[in-house]
Amino acid sequence: MHEMSLMAGVFDVINKTIAPYPNAKVTKVILVVGALTNAVPDALQLAFEVFAKGSPVEGAVLEIQEVPLKLKCDECGWEGPVDIYQPVCPKCRSFNVGVIAGRELLIKSLEVETDGD
Repeated sequence: MHEMSLMAGVFDVINKTIAPYPNAKVTKVILVVGALTNAVPDALQLAFEVFAKGSPVEGAVLEIQEVPLKLKCDECGWEGPVDIYQPVCPKCRSFNVGVIAGRELLIKSLEVETDGD
């Protein structure tokens, strides 16, 4: 379950972000996850809850925004979403394609409450 290691990285970023605010309480995290991460949303949610326990993130809402695999064909110029298991241009059938979306794993938004410190 590689979602645990992915979430460990997410929590590294969260902890560094809130470190200057000792009484911070995270209320919501929006996570953007590309198809090529092969991350399962339910497993990410479970990993989030494990890492959040006993931390300023405990009780926060995790919103996962999934990004499909999107390619650009270097032969015919076609751009669009494709099946992750068939990374080929649907227009000209070329394998000469580049990924333009679907690799993402990033925190889009972090909502934090502080007591004014």
